[in-house]
Amino acid sequence: MALIGKIRKHSWLLIVLIGGALAGFVIMDMTGSGLTGGGQIPSLVEVDGEKVDWVEFQNAERILYTGSNTDVFTRRNYLYNYYVDQALINHEAEANGLAVPREELMDLQFGNNLSPLIQQRFANPNTGMVDRTQLNSIKQTIDQGQLTPTLREYWAHQEKEVMTERLTNKLTNLVSKGLYTPTWLVEQRNEDQTVRTDFVFVRVPYEEVPENDIKVTDADLKAYLSEHQGEYRNPEETRTVEFVSYDVLPTKKDSADLRQEINNLINEFETTQNDTQFIENNYGSFDFAYVKKEQVSPIIADSVFQVPVGTVIGPYIENNAYRAVKIRDRMIIPDSVHARHILRTAQTMEEYQAAQKTADSLINLLEAGESFDSLAADFTQDPSGTLNGGDLGNVGLGTFVKEFNDLVFYSADLNKPYIVITQFGVHVVEVLERTYETNDEGAQLAYLNLPIIPSETTQDSIYDNVLEFVGTHRTLEEVRSAVSSMPGKSVQISTPFKKNDFTISALGSGQTSREIVRWAYEPSTEVSDVSPEVYIYQEPTLYFNNRYVVAALGSINPAGPATLESVKPTIEGLVKNHKKAQVLMEELKGSDLNSVAQTYSVSIDTAKGVNFLTDFISNLGEEPAVAAYARSAPLNEVSQPIEGVRGVYLIKPLNRTDVTPPNVATLRKSFTSQLANQAKAGVIQSLRKNADIEDQRYTFY
Repeated sequence: MALIGKIRKHSWLLIVLIGGALAGFVIMDMTGSGLTGGGQIPSLVEVDGEKVDWVEFQNAERILYTGSNTDVFTRRNYLYNYYVDQALINHEAEANGLAVPREELMDLQFGNNLSPLIQQRFANPNTGMVDRTQLNSIKQTIDQGQLTPTLREYWAHQEKEVMTERLTNKLTNLVSKGLYTPTWLVEQRNEDQTVRTDFVFVRVPYEEVPENDIKVTDADLKAYLSEHQGEYRNPEETRTVEFVSYDVLPTKKDSADLRQEINNLINEFETTQNDTQFIENNYGSFDFAYVKKEQVSPIIADSVFQVPVGTVIGPYIENNAYRAVKIRDRMIIPDSVHARHILRTAQTMEEYQAAQKTADSLINLLEAGESFDSLAADFTQDPSGTLNGGDLGNVGLGTFVKEFNDLVFYSADLNKPYIVITQFGVHVVEVLERTYETNDEGAQLAYLNLPIIPSETTQDSIYDNVLEFVGTHRTLEEVRSAVSSMPGKSVQISTPFKKNDFTISALGSGQTSREIVRWAYEPSTEVSDVSPEVYIYQEPTLYFNNRYVVAALGSINPAGPATLESVKPTIEGLVKNHKKAQVLMEELKGSDLNSVAQTYSVSIDTAKGVNFLTDFISNLGEEPAVAAYARSAPLNEVSQPIEGVRGVYLIKPLNRTDVTPPNVATLRKSFTSQLANQAKAGVIQSLRKNADIEDQRYTFY
């Protein structure tokens, strides 16, 4: 980039600045006068005085997620909630005399009453059942004091999770055991559920009132907000940004250069003696399997099965990439194979190494004349294989996992033992017979794939232009004014976000969105400020810059009652519909269904079995006001106009069922059970609401 070039030209200045910064850090550390207060690490979160510091949090993240592909913000949210809940639950459990004794903890980890956490983490992926062999092995290792340092850390943290989960259940049970549904409420709920009404209705949609006929003033909006203040409260401060997005797209030159690049590769691809190595060096793809014509892209399918083996077809464009394909081989694909195997199961690297040694020994024994059946009976760990000599029968294409399938269908010679490694372990395999019925031809293909993406020059050029725009437009008003004259560009407004959010509407989630949120919450950032940074979004699989964003702070919405400005976009449409409803309700007074249907060209529909608790009415949607009115409206009479969500309604009840006499004991048990199922979430929410939680995450990430 041009900016990077300038820095390189003045590298001496950069060295001086870095040296000064390092010296500053050294002095700050020596004097203990930094932001951390004498070298102490500030807490990430403090719950009723109990602190979780950043180092502890990072250690837990490392222990649980090293090597994991879990999204970084998802896992950090899990850990944050875990630490908050742990502190809350521990305090409340101690106050109520609850604990998890050592014997109970061992039972939850290894006994007959396994924790749901253990059941989830130690389930066999193939059976869904808990892998008791693995658990018993871990217990034995713990008893012998031979846990590896990594597993010791993991297990220590997991024990705390298991204890927190168990204490949560105990607290929940305390609450749920105290729940009771009184008889009057049972009878009321029974009536609400069993009294059902059938009715016909017409709906006059709000679109029938012209937009220009309705004026919504600030006074209307303030009145609505005053009446619905409880629905529009901010539990914590939120902010919005207004932003301009610049998509980074390949130019014609970029596309032409990429086409020339793949043409050059095709020339080498045609003559190379090592397709596999060539594909690996040039980020192509190769599959040992043979594919039928219907499995090949229609762009090249006919050619693949006509041109000679060794031919390269391309370039052609597919999925926004230049592609070329080489036909490595063609053969008639068997419809089924008859095979047998000896399986040595494995999950860890050590187990795979041991299984490989056993498989090598079995191959030597088979080549020396030993019977496959007898070896299978003695050595296979496939439960069904010990009884039938490892015979898998005659099976169709795609029955086995890919590695096994590729070997037995495409490459193995008949009656010759092979070794293949799969997710289940190490197999010794023999193919006894192949069956050909359809005689479909398959092709083995190798692909070159060159995505059509913007070059670095294009990315840098656009970045420099956006950086210049940011440098000359330092307020939101200046940005709005400039963008108004830029074809195809607009200033977009995000939905409100909180200081620990990592998602911005229209921009998505991830580190860059998180950086915008953090900038928006910096103490020095004021409304209308434009961030000095150009925010870079990357394409998640190809890792090129696909979007640059200019962001400005649009609004600050303090905790407490919502301001009119913050909710105006949300409530303006609701207020307009309410005013339209007043117009329509006046017009519809005294009307019958047929005249309304003719006047407004709407249909008369039927709703059946609607009760007071109905959330969604067939043919009508979510209309709680209509469901409530239908509960007690006189039969065979047209109702007064009803203001609904999607329009104004007239209904005519035709039939209503009587109240079903309740079995109070059974219904009380059912209703109380429903409340008990909600108790866990309710307990945590209540504890959080009443706790003093100081959340400092936004200062760390």
